[in-house]
Amino acid sequence: MVLLAAAVCTKAGKAIVSRQFVEMTRTRIEGLLAAFPKLMNTGKQHTFVETESIRMYFVLFLCPLIPPFLHVVFLSCAPPVS
Repeated sequence: MVLLAAAVCTKAGKAIVSRQFVEMTRTRIEGLLAAFPKLMNTGKQHTFVETESIRMYFVLFLCPLIPPFLHVVFLSCAPPVS
């Protein structure tokens, strides 16, 4: 699985900082991060959300440098559907 990007974003999906590891446009990254909160089901704890082409991992870091209202999200290629 290829890591496409890593980002720190708000709970609403607005990117604070992002690092792309493959060629992707800024609008594509912002769109994926904005879609992440909408794809999560309320009332359940998620570690990843998967669409046809992207798998988004949510990681909660217990670090004093990252406030609790920010999320760390990793975007990777989703595996092919068999």
